[in-house]
Amino acid sequence: MSGLLTYLPFFKNKQPPLPELLETDDIIPVHLFDDSAAARGIVLVWTYKFDDVLDPGKLHAALSQLFQMDGWRRFSGRFRYRPDGSLEIHVPNICSEERPAVHFTKEHHDSPMTEHPLAAKLPRPTGQVTTYSGPREFCSLGLGPGTPRNINDFVFSGKPQFCLHVQTFTDGTLVSVTHSHISTDLMGLASILEAWSLVLAGKPEAVAPMVGYREDAFDGLWNPAPKQRHVLADKVLDGWRLKYWGLRSLYDSWRCPDVQSRTLCVPRHTMENIMQEARSHIVVEVDDATSSGSSKPFISEGDVLTAVACRMLAQYHGPGSGRELATIMALDPRSRARSVFRQDAAYVQNSPTNIYFFCRANEALELPLGKLARLVREAIATQAAEEQLKAAASLSLESMRATKMPVIFGDKNMATQFMSNWTKGNLAEKMDFSPAVVRDAAPGLGKSKRGHPVYYHASDPSHNAVLVISSIFVVVGKDYDGNTWFSISLPGKMWSDLMDYLERFA
Repeated sequence: MSGLLTYLPFFKNKQPPLPELLETDDIIPVHLFDDSAAARGIVLVWTYKFDDVLDPGKLHAALSQLFQMDGWRRFSGRFRYRPDGSLEIHVPNICSEERPAVHFTKEHHDSPMTEHPLAAKLPRPTGQVTTYSGPREFCSLGLGPGTPRNINDFVFSGKPQFCLHVQTFTDGTLVSVTHSHISTDLMGLASILEAWSLVLAGKPEAVAPMVGYREDAFDGLWNPAPKQRHVLADKVLDGWRLKYWGLRSLYDSWRCPDVQSRTLCVPRHTMENIMQEARSHIVVEVDDATSSGSSKPFISEGDVLTAVACRMLAQYHGPGSGRELATIMALDPRSRARSVFRQDAAYVQNSPTNIYFFCRANEALELPLGKLARLVREAIATQAAEEQLKAAASLSLESMRATKMPVIFGDKNMATQFMSNWTKGNLAEKMDFSPAVVRDAAPGLGKSKRGHPVYYHASDPSHNAVLVISSIFVVVGKDYDGNTWFSISLPGKMWSDLMDYLERFA
């Protein structure tokens, strides 16, 4: 809460002087959906654990080289405030030791990671459904000296948008990347990791062109105007209804102060059992046109996990509750709106699109898991069509210009949760640091791939956010043993319900 007070005019502290302006800098805009209220409040510290010992200098040199290439040099720029409070980026004409492309720090430990008081506690799979301390407990591992912790730190320090901190041990490496959410979303970060790996491998010519250096590459989602009306246009939450929902959500959060953020690991066999049960609830559909073929409707693992999250939220509100539940799912339009985005280019920005799934609490408890997952799939299929993505982006454009927030759909009394699935980012596979390996992983540590992380998470050191949504499910992805990893924030009762539910399939 104390961090929030600095944003109130009568609590403002005297700010340090801004770094000197250089006439040789290229001044470029921060795109509309990058400078949202939410993005400003989030700094992400990504920590990737490798069982290999890596060369920090090679990692730094490759990332610095990437951020000095055409288009990609946007990320060597520094955030600056304009007189009206909006942001712009000042890109150095030439990067130097005084103004580097990347803020780089490193630390060497002449001991194994297992002897470090904090790194030794990083999660490892146990073969059972297991929870661990959440990513925030390990945030200090990723913060090197001088690493910014909030947007003001970035602006007033004059640091570049990306900070790299590498800690080497005798039995592995921790590679941490810190950036403001203003710089990119998950899929944009995936493009950076892939390009970084290519430069590290000596293949800069293979790096995809970065679109959006100066112009907003997402403009094609709303210009020209969409041809369709959004299917949820009648459920836009605005005006007094939006304020009512926000206040009620804050009250709900206040009533459950025991929100706990943890990392969860679900073994392969447990996920397989959950999927088997869900698919057993799906009725085979007969093709009436030919009367010959039949097939089961498709549901993905992500659909089923979303259905599980809905069931937990419904159980939290009680079996007799008819309250509307809204699950907001982050969705990347880059691969879906093919008339807007080239598939051979990198778009490193923040996406304006989400998918909404609505159901009543009692319905979420009464429906079999597979049928609930099927409804999730139907919502995604409808709202993820290209013209619907454009319609949603167009509505969010109006909302962003008015409130600095994307559009929210739903009812003023709804209970809301957020679901983000990072599996499509495939970060562990795209992050190929094998050219920087100086010592291979020791045998017998479990399945791994040379030069690829065996575990990763993201945390936020700023502590500035007021959570109106206390139920957050993030599917981090699968490791090389097939375990599925999650980063989840839930009230204590929901955690108990979730663990009891998962144990049924263990």
